[in-house]
Amino acid sequence: MTYNDEMLPDEFRVICPREEPPKPFYRKPWFWILMAAALLAVGVVLALLLRHSNSAVTDSMPLPPAETTAVVEQHDGPATVCVRDTSINDVPLRILTPVNARAELMIGKPDTLDKSIILAAQAADIRADNQKIVGAFVLKGEPVSWGKAKTGFCAIVENRIYVGTAENTPLFEETTEKNGYFFRQYPLVSQGKMVENKPKNKALRHSLCELDGQIVVVSSLTKESFHDFAQALEDLGVQEAIYLVGGQSFGFCRLADDSLSVWGAFEGQQNNEYTNFILWRAQ
Repeated sequence: MTYNDEMLPDEFRVICPREEPPKPFYRKPWFWILMAAALLAVGVVLALLLRHSNSAVTDSMPLPPAETTAVVEQHDGPATVCVRDTSINDVPLRILTPVNARAELMIGKPDTLDKSIILAAQAADIRADNQKIVGAFVLKGEPVSWGKAKTGFCAIVENRIYVGTAENTPLFEETTEKNGYFFRQYPLVSQGKMVENKPKNKALRHSLCELDGQIVVVSSLTKESFHDFAQALEDLGVQEAIYLVGGQSFGFCRLADDSLSVWGAFEGQQNNEYTNFILWRAQ
């Protein structure tokens, strides 16, 4: 049989365009779009897993006991107290910074006529049941009382003041070995964050704080709750703070002009042989 291009009367032919071979899938735009989306998704998942892993490690690590240490600020001139008033969150505060002085504890009323004392404030609370000091208290290396009812503490060792929060601290033993001082109180700020306390009443508040690398006494000038006072201390920038006896507790400071500023009253407490103070003397 022979073939030619002429069609026979009863013949038909199907004519269609010539098909080109399909392009490889990796040369198509949708492939690269899908690849980019997949790589982005993998990156997001890995970032989330890494973040979760780091968070889990941080949460599981025990935090060390919070504490800070500082020495009294040193200036040219006599021992004195620098006074600065400010207001934080509508809480008026007074900041007392002792200068050229050394800190110590004492039991009994400090003498306002003793010009070597430039600042004094009541330190540890007195128990209502037996009228003794609440918590551990060390006076010139001699333990006077024991206990951990309050986790805030102040230790004074070789003219250095340590303020912190911990149920147990080797500083208690160090004060007994080096003729130091130690007392416990409510914690107010730990590692820059306020600490909640159970008492909910309002009163004048006093505190021992580490602020800008210095140990200072910060007091409220109006009656405040523990919460509002501690929050004001945090917002002030305090790193560590413990409570000092508040309300009408007795205290005083000696100013640069040698005048005496007194607050509170000692009456009603003078019969308690364990009323105690933290004070600063001229060096």
